[in-house]
Amino acid sequence: MKHLPLACAAALACTLSIHGGTALAESSNSKSYSPGVADIMIATQVRHAKLWLAGDARNWDLADYEIDELKEGLEDIVKYFPVYKDVPVGQMIEATIMAPIKDVEAAVKAKDRARFTAAFDKLTAACNTCHQSANRPFIVVQRPTGSAFPNQSFAPKK
Repeated sequence: MKHLPLACAAALACTLSIHGGTALAESSNSKSYSPGVADIMIATQVRHAKLWLAGDARNWDLADYEIDELKEGLEDIVKYFPVYKDVPVGQMIEATIMAPIKDVEAAVKAKDRARFTAAFDKLTAACNTCHQSANRPFIVVQRPTGSAFPNQSFAPKK
């Protein structure tokens, strides 16, 4: 029960990312839906959690998928929201986050759990550094302590 709000947020974020907000766009005849920074960051938080769960379970195919999706979302922010509320988030993401993402990608490709754990923790720290620099120090991400996704197995296929 305590994970229900996170699971609901995750489901919403995944639905928006999968369907591109088409249901919302269809309900409004005048404008189509376009995700904002917060929408993309919620999806990023979901990807961050799922990345950890996949890597922790040594499901390298799923971890590879999740890091790629996480990277694509951040690239969308860089492209569509280079400046957000007078903060140069595009430059901050490029300078702070992209190198740790490459380290996670390399660890996943090497299928090295120890290297993955270290790279994931550095990525998480970089996210928090970016939040602090963007005047959002109250947004603190961490390594997940459990799964908010009871409907997904993170174990690799045998």
